[in-house]
Amino acid sequence: MDDLLITNARRIADGAPVSVALREGLIARVNGGPAEAARVIDAGGRWLGAAFVESHLHIFSGGVALNRLNLAHVHDEATLAAEVRTWAETRTDLPLICGYAANYDLVGEGRRPDRHILDAILPEQPLFIVSTDLHAGWANTAALRACGFMDAVPDLPGAEVVLGPDGLPNGELRENGAMDPVYALDQNGGRENLGIGGHEPGAVTEAARAADKAAILDALKTCAAHGITLAVNMDGNLYQARLFTELAQADLLPIRVSLPMTLAPGQDDARIAALLEAAGRPPVGKLSFGRVKMFMDGVFDTWTALRTDDYPDRPGFRGEPLFAPARFAEICIRADAAGLQIATHCVGDGAVRAVVDGYELAAKANGRLDARHRIEHLDMVHPDDVARIADLGIIASMQPVHPPGSAGLPLEPTISIMGRNRWRDTFPWARLKSAGVGLAFGTDWPVSPLSPMVAIHAALTRRAWAEDVPDQRLSLADVFSAYTAGGARADHREAQLGRLEPGLAADLILLDGDPRALMSSPDACSVALTLCARRAVHDTLSG
Repeated sequence: MDDLLITNARRIADGAPVSVALREGLIARVNGGPAEAARVIDAGGRWLGAAFVESHLHIFSGGVALNRLNLAHVHDEATLAAEVRTWAETRTDLPLICGYAANYDLVGEGRRPDRHILDAILPEQPLFIVSTDLHAGWANTAALRACGFMDAVPDLPGAEVVLGPDGLPNGELRENGAMDPVYALDQNGGRENLGIGGHEPGAVTEAARAADKAAILDALKTCAAHGITLAVNMDGNLYQARLFTELAQADLLPIRVSLPMTLAPGQDDARIAALLEAAGRPPVGKLSFGRVKMFMDGVFDTWTALRTDDYPDRPGFRGEPLFAPARFAEICIRADAAGLQIATHCVGDGAVRAVVDGYELAAKANGRLDARHRIEHLDMVHPDDVARIADLGIIASMQPVHPPGSAGLPLEPTISIMGRNRWRDTFPWARLKSAGVGLAFGTDWPVSPLSPMVAIHAALTRRAWAEDVPDQRLSLADVFSAYTAGGARADHREAQLGRLEPGLAADLILLDGDPRALMSSPDACSVALTLCARRAVHDTLSG
């Protein structure tokens, strides 16, 4: 007898009638066969398919953000003031009021926040607002004073404390090196962000460890509610590895987690060796390792993206790589030789080119392996590099919610910083797919909303910024594939996940609403049931 039988469903891929029998955590049959099972679910015409693979998110920081002020909808100073004051009224005991997901037009188009604006909103309590891309933040004077920046501005490689005309910090902090001292003021000490820069926390109490585990579990339960059963984390350190391993050993992870180790430019050989060793650990329950993560650049909005041409407003300036080419290639060769997958953050086309160079050198040194090294984001790609990406078998891990103008993001200042003559080279999903590059979709949560429905809607409705800019949209089938089979393949799990086929893991979703209507609204669908290895990790059907 089967463990579970789902009947009267429609296949997400094509709308055809479908029934699925599950046994011992696997798909036993798709259509046909006996109709006896320990439990039968009548789907009532709901849409059935493989569960989503979230190919790029930040689990720990996402869990912490669930209890922070979301400012994604704010685009003017008056609304910002009202939101912050209301939030702070009942949180006077917090050492830091922290908002996140803030757009760069937070206080109005053409303006950037500064400490004086924030002081007028909240003068006494430290306030820190983090940009939607997590690469910049704005602190009030109380926060800057508390972390020592008003007394002395340190020299921070790869980061910047922006100064005002008076020579003092104006409140804008760029990149984690400048932001971490303010994060450290928070009640959790900013531990959720340390993995992004490859750092470790100091001594952590048992109570703090328990709180951190709770934040991780909150994040994973939120993933399950959105139909996600594999979350590919994009920042990891030894501390997170311990937390996730303990949760996995206790069988407390509701969904599957892929955890990398973050390698950073300032790390010495001993630290790199320790992280490579940790990345080579075998799976533990629903937790897997096997990969490392690096950053080659930042983002356009802080002029830290590395490009192949000059920034429009800064002649002679193209950004700086975070890794020297020789050092990056050396690490790539070591990681590749160890059988580890490499994922590298690249926003500018100069960063993409530098990373392709490094991956190519690894292939020459070690021979062509089925490594499926990844490039994360690819906001801008030079046309000359598309064929190289395809030839090396590199995975393009991209986020449909990232193009300006999508998912509530404003067009400015990003598209002007990119430059009108480069718009045709941005977020080239269709160009990459037609070249044979494997696509894996995600959201970069908490940078963007976690919901795959929001991301799918954004992918289907994206508008070109000008008539001569190519339409890079994909079909609904291709978008779903990038969110399921494509994500599974990017994580070397195509033989396990991502499709509605016998023998694969019973990681499935039932959707309320017609997925074809996602062209019209992200609210056209919701997840009624999420199964991970046949276990219901989200269920609205049982009442």
